[in-house]
Amino acid sequence: MRELDAAMAETLTGDYWTQTLVSALETQQARAPAALGARALFSDQLLHNLLDNPQSAGRMAREAHHLFPTNWLRSHGIVDRRRVNQVANLAEVGWHENAAIGNQSPSVYVPRLREQLGIDENRWGRMCAEHALPLGWERMDYQEFIGQRRTRMAEVIRVAFRQLGGEADAPPLAPPWFLPGAETVWQRIANTERALRGLVRAVYVSRFGDTAAETIQANLPERDRKSLMRALRARPPGSDPLTVVDYLYLGQLSPLLFANDVWQEVRSRLPDEADAKQRLQGAVSQIAPVRNEIAHVREVAPDRLLKATVACDDIQALLGSRSR
Repeated sequence: MRELDAAMAETLTGDYWTQTLVSALETQQARAPAALGARALFSDQLLHNLLDNPQSAGRMAREAHHLFPTNWLRSHGIVDRRRVNQVANLAEVGWHENAAIGNQSPSVYVPRLREQLGIDENRWGRMCAEHALPLGWERMDYQEFIGQRRTRMAEVIRVAFRQLGGEADAPPLAPPWFLPGAETVWQRIANTERALRGLVRAVYVSRFGDTAAETIQANLPERDRKSLMRALRARPPGSDPLTVVDYLYLGQLSPLLFANDVWQEVRSRLPDEADAKQRLQGAVSQIAPVRNEIAHVREVAPDRLLKATVACDDIQALLGSRSR
């Protein structure tokens, strides 16, 4: 097992996910969308239910469809089999839908199938995200399309690898496109975490001076201390000890602020309101679960995304009011 972990650590570097795998996807087949619980393109059927499940007539329930059909590409001068058949031009669809697509341009068949199947914008956005398709792909230049899709496919595969337990100590992947509505909220949460890190750093330095970093680690629950120590292995040698704060997430920051020996210092930096602590605690309780679900690539209901956004704004207002 140690040998396997060492081999993965040596091979699966950051460059592997952003360069090596992207290049490999010119030819290799991949089924990460099925591993992530995706549905077939233009269908409500889960891919893992369709894989290797032949229909009674002997035809597979799902087929690999050329998003830009072979004959259409040939009519536009693209005949090289490596370019035509690479995985970035393939998607799993139900065979009934595949038969209806024929050799039309995607700019023609996509709107026709969406209308025929009643696929609205939200559902279409989700389908495109699950299949690593950039929105508006059906109108893109083919070469631009396969380049963008290979990059997105590599990201989906990396997410699936993490869901299987890989890269356990790595920071979460920001999902700018993968989950509907998550991009803006994720950025708000990141900004809020950054502001709270600044408050933790300032309070602990003011209260404990040179032992601030040690006290921060000591005030964390044992489980969080262990995960933090694993993450700190990536910290460059000779780093400022207080960079420990940069490795903490929202759910770890709030207990540090509410600790008995620092709360009065925190309180002096918040507005003079009786409910400041309750507001801060309430806002964190709204944000933290949403942050974790986005980080683990789980779809979050729109009302919870909205509540997390409002909570982020409330924290920013609390922290910003002192300087106004």
